[in-house]
Amino acid sequence: MEELIKPIVERISSYNLFNNLFPGILFCYLLKTMLGIVVVSDNWIENLVIYYFVGIVISRVGSIVIEPIMKKIKIRKNPLLQFSSYSDYGRASKEEPLVATLSETNNTYRTLLSCFICIFVLKICIVINEICVGANVTFFQDNIEWVILLLLILLFSFSYVKQTSYVSKRVKSVIKRIEAKKSEAQ
Repeated sequence: MEELIKPIVERISSYNLFNNLFPGILFCYLLKTMLGIVVVSDNWIENLVIYYFVGIVISRVGSIVIEPIMKKIKIRKNPLLQFSSYSDYGRASKEEPLVATLSETNNTYRTLLSCFICIFVLKICIVINEICVGANVTFFQDNIEWVILLLLILLFSFSYVKQTSYVSKRVKSVIKRIEAKKSEAQ
C-alpha cells in the first residue's frame, strides 16, 4: 500500500493541496457540522477522491463565478479586482519567483471565499426546498440529480474554455520568446 501512496503524494503540488484538497475537506466538514449533510464514508481512499473532487468544484466556482463578479464590483469607480496582463504576469514571475507564490496564495483565498459562499447558497437552497416541500412543490427534489449534473456540466464547460484560453496565451508567449531569440541570433 505504501508503494501505491508514495508516488501519489509526491505528485501533489502545494497548489493542488491548498486549492483542491484543503477546500474540499473544509467544505465537507462545514457541510456536516453546519448543515447536517454527510458525504464521506469510512473508506479513506474514497474520501480523498471526494474531498479532491469537491475542492476542484469549489475552485472552479471561484474561478468561473466569484472572480468575474468581483471584477465587476466597483468601489469609487475602480474595480474591486485589478489584474495584470498575462504577458506581464509571465515576465514578472520569471524575474521574481515570489510573484507565482503570491498568485497561488491569491487563488487559495478565492477558493476559500468560494467555499464559504457555496455553503451559504446551499443553506439558502435548503430553506427554499423546505418551503417548497411545505407547499407540495417537489420538482427540485424529484430532479435533484439532473439539476446537479447540469450545473456541473456548465461549470466544467466554462472552466475548460477558460483553461484553454490560458494554455493558448502561454503557447503564444513561448513562441514569441523563441522567435525573438532566433531574431537576436541572426
